[in-house]
Amino acid sequence: MKEEPIPVSQTFETQLGGRTLTIETGKLARLAGGSVTVRYGDTMVLGTANRSEPRPGLDFFPLTVDFEERMYAAGKIPGGFIKREARPSENAILAARQTDRPIRPLFPEGYKDDVQLVITVLSTDQENLPDVVGTIAASAALTISEIPFNGPIASVRVGRIDGEFVVNPTFSQLKDSELDLIVAGTRDAIMMVEAGANLQPEDVMAEAILFGHRAIQPIIDLQLEIQKAVGKPKRLPYIEPSTSSVVDFATATDAKRELVVIDTETTGTDPKMSDLVEVAAVKVKGTKIVDRWSTFVNPGRPIVGNQMHGITDKDVKGAPSPKEAADKLLAFVGDGLIVGHNVGFDLGFIEEAKDDGFRFQPGSYLDTLVIAREGYPGAESYKLPDLARFFGVELTQSHRALPDAEATANLLLWFANDLPGRISALRDSIAEAVRANRNGGDTTKLLETARRQARVSKNLFSLIQKKTVRRIVLDEGIRIDGRGLAEIRPITVEVGLIPRAHGSGLFTRGETQALTVATLGSSSDVQRIDTISPETEKRYLHHYNFPPYSTGENKMMRGPSRRDIGHGHLAERALVPVLPSHDEFPYVIRLVSECVTSNGSTSMASTCGSTLALMDAGVPIKAPVAGAAMGLISEPDGRFVVLTDILGKEDSIGDMDFKVTGTRDGVTALQMDIKVQGISEAIIRDGLAQAKTARLAILDKMAEVLPEARADMSDFAPRIITIKINPEKIREIIGKGGSMIRKIQEETQTEINVEDDGTVEIAAVSGENSRKAIQWIESLTREVEIGALYLGKVTRIMGFGAFVEILPGKEGLVRIGELADYHVQTVEDVVSVGDEVMVVVTEVDRQGRVNLSRKAAMQRHLAKEPV
Repeated sequence: MKEEPIPVSQTFETQLGGRTLTIETGKLARLAGGSVTVRYGDTMVLGTANRSEPRPGLDFFPLTVDFEERMYAAGKIPGGFIKREARPSENAILAARQTDRPIRPLFPEGYKDDVQLVITVLSTDQENLPDVVGTIAASAALTISEIPFNGPIASVRVGRIDGEFVVNPTFSQLKDSELDLIVAGTRDAIMMVEAGANLQPEDVMAEAILFGHRAIQPIIDLQLEIQKAVGKPKRLPYIEPSTSSVVDFATATDAKRELVVIDTETTGTDPKMSDLVEVAAVKVKGTKIVDRWSTFVNPGRPIVGNQMHGITDKDVKGAPSPKEAADKLLAFVGDGLIVGHNVGFDLGFIEEAKDDGFRFQPGSYLDTLVIAREGYPGAESYKLPDLARFFGVELTQSHRALPDAEATANLLLWFANDLPGRISALRDSIAEAVRANRNGGDTTKLLETARRQARVSKNLFSLIQKKTVRRIVLDEGIRIDGRGLAEIRPITVEVGLIPRAHGSGLFTRGETQALTVATLGSSSDVQRIDTISPETEKRYLHHYNFPPYSTGENKMMRGPSRRDIGHGHLAERALVPVLPSHDEFPYVIRLVSECVTSNGSTSMASTCGSTLALMDAGVPIKAPVAGAAMGLISEPDGRFVVLTDILGKEDSIGDMDFKVTGTRDGVTALQMDIKVQGISEAIIRDGLAQAKTARLAILDKMAEVLPEARADMSDFAPRIITIKINPEKIREIIGKGGSMIRKIQEETQTEINVEDDGTVEIAAVSGENSRKAIQWIESLTREVEIGALYLGKVTRIMGFGAFVEILPGKEGLVRIGELADYHVQTVEDVVSVGDEVMVVVTEVDRQGRVNLSRKAAMQRHLAKEPV
């Protein structure tokens, strides 16, 4: 087998934030569907995009985004015993989500090919962060691949330094920035925003988002240039009509649109390996069949074997070729809407017969199999003969194109006379149920009644409910639970629920509940970070748990999901601007939010619960933080409404999930996910304004229960006392092999951390234990003072004097002449090993040797020799 020639790599460049962004393709990962390397500064990532055939039975789009951190990228060797990268770090998961969220809405509706994007960090200069570079790499790889993608997109980070916006601030610059905001979008629309902010006004946040969108335009242009140079033709597979096609059918029927039912007969099931031998079409308009057409097809080779349809070489002799037959069929169809039973089979053979790259576009065809399955879920079988019997439709001869097409057309007419009316009645029933909330009616019961009467599938009911609820929200301003557009659900706040916790808060908003528990620890509890990030440790942690019982479900619990990590990160960064510095509050802080009940906006409930838990724990935060999630209902004509405090159902039927946290003075964090192909500036500004109003109302509710942090910490929280010692004395505290510090900790029941600068942190629940440890440390590190009086213990006796330990590990010599104020014959006449004696330091020589005098001590205290 001859290998393909090696493609020549091509390089493309643009300027971004005063630095060169370089995209190269054709050098690495040549067998991938699309691959690029993106370099920004000395940060370089490899982005690849691949697809495979869809898995049977999938009802979702299986997109996977993996962000692979390689420690060699930062010149490091992984820690631990194995010494290789294992599961992704939290930063890698967050970076993968930042790519997934703006890209996912841009694939064709109904597309179900397996798509995997892999972003591998090859190099990082510790200044230009690889997360936004990874998003650009993933988009560029998709853009030049055969995968259908309504991009490209680009991503930038926006900072604000000295009141000016900065594109892609470096890691060093971010320390001085009031803002850390990531914007991703297409040329025309913003798709995702993720931000942390230091109490920034809403107007500044809106301007930053728009500034970021303008900044991505050169990157979009660069990707389009690359696509034009090396991009592959897009491969759009057959996309089965979705549940929404049933509603399209009802609309087309009501509008008396012409429908054309087609059917084919073939020699097999694979269009590339089998031949088309007959094709037929039947036109339906209103309530009757208006025209018919059929032809044999001469495949240009013998028909092998006894085929089920019975068509022979004699039948097709002189018939049109497959291309001619396909052209005639399309001419007969004209502007009509194509319909078939398992229509994908027929369309595949027509496309193959055309043999010119022709594709039927999604939305140009319907499938009676889908209509029957969604509109009549009680049928035992959905094969055409079985459906014909079930609905009493005549099927004179099976396995021939025209009779099967006529049977399908008659089946379609049966549906047309029944289904549109049932769908219309269902819309009215759902609308009545939603409106009933305003009048104290039982919406849940009315919706269940409507579903039973409609007798449609769960998917079709959910779709019609979604469309109906959206229409009522836009036209009448009535939400699914009866609230107004800007109305917040009832809120209750509790603190101090957990007996032994250092701090706890329960925030309840409607059915959503977040129980957050705060734990305070010493410096040894800091999280060590072994990644390619310049950050090496974290003193503030927030962990978010979303157990299955929160939604009344049963699922395997396998640790935090990517969603859990993303939600926890949002709630974590929401409080960073109000936390005290380490000097003000030398504790490691861990918050755990248990989302015990979920009906929308659990991350915002976790933010509120975190504030309550911190204040209950006595953490002196600068100001309380709250948050709310905004939703969006919009139409292509430009109409839209922003919804405050969305329910889980409103999240699923809406076009946006816009979460904003902050204090009374400004925004601290923001996250926006778009489910449509972009939003406008007006939506962003309205969403921010509505979120501020909601935030202030929530802060008022929280202040009613706990207006400020408690003055005293929990009895079960450790008290941390910090003292300073001479750094040269650190070894005295540590001891040989750590023996001394372990002994102090064990005997005083404290935890002690010593920094290189001589800072000693003592943590203990008991204040008495802390004092004991401090006294011990001070005695170990105290300097010997000349002229000072000490109570020491005799450790050794020599002929010329006695050695006395005056401080732990510090001995001095009392010469025989200094043992008493009278003549001493032998040392043993005065002291023995183990005796405690008062001595005065008389000298410390150049070598650090200490000379002591017991005689001077006796004279100073006018004391007699102790017995």
